[in-house]
Formats: sequence, structure tokens, C-alpha cells
Amino acid sequence: MEMDTEFLFQIGAVIASLSGAWALVRSQVTTLKANQAEIKTYVDELNRELDTAENTVSVLRSQIKVLSDILSPGNLEEQNKWRGGVSERLKKTEYEILALQKMHNGRHPAVEEIKMKK
Repeated sequence: MEMDTEFLFQIGAVIASLSGAWALVRSQVTTLKANQAEIKTYVDELNRELDTAENTVSVLRSQIKVLSDILSPGNLEEQNKWRGGVSERLKKTEYEILALQKMHNGRHPAVEEIKMKK
């Protein structure tokens, strides 16, 4: 097999095109790796924001549960009954205090008066 200049030129062109293709592939791989890193950073940020949103939703659900328990009809009925009982005891206590004040008449004898009477 003879190697003439045309054949050597073709082999050189093939080698040059392969090396050019290899450089292009390396450049594309580097670009794709950079894009992959950017996408990973973006996805990580989205995951953090999603976690924050999920935590906020969880807290809000918990707060809504507490408020719905507080404002439930059964609980409100129980609280109103308790307040009514406290109100009635307060009225009764005020009445008894007024009765005691009327009996006592607000006057205390002096200590000397008590000693003199003995």
C-alpha cells in the first residue's frame, strides 16, 4: 500500500477533524457541567423554600386547630357555664359582704373602751 501525499493529507484531515471534535466535546462537557451545577443550586434553593413553606403551613394548621378547639361550640358552652357560675358566686359574695357591713356598722370600739368595761 502506497502512501502518497493525498492519502497522508486525508489522514491529517481526519486527525485534525477528530481533534477538533474532541475539543468541541470537551467544551460542551464543561458547559454542561456548569449548567448542571447551576441547576443543582437552583433546585437546592427551591427545596429550601419548599421546606420553609411546608413548615409555615404546618404551623398555621396547628394554630387553626388550637383556635378551632377554643371556639368549638362545646368548649364555648362549658366556658360560658363556668363564667355564669363565677358571676353568680360573685353576686352572692357581694350580697353577703353587704349584709356583714350592715351588721357590723363599720365601727370598732377603741381598746381603752373595752378595758374600761371590764
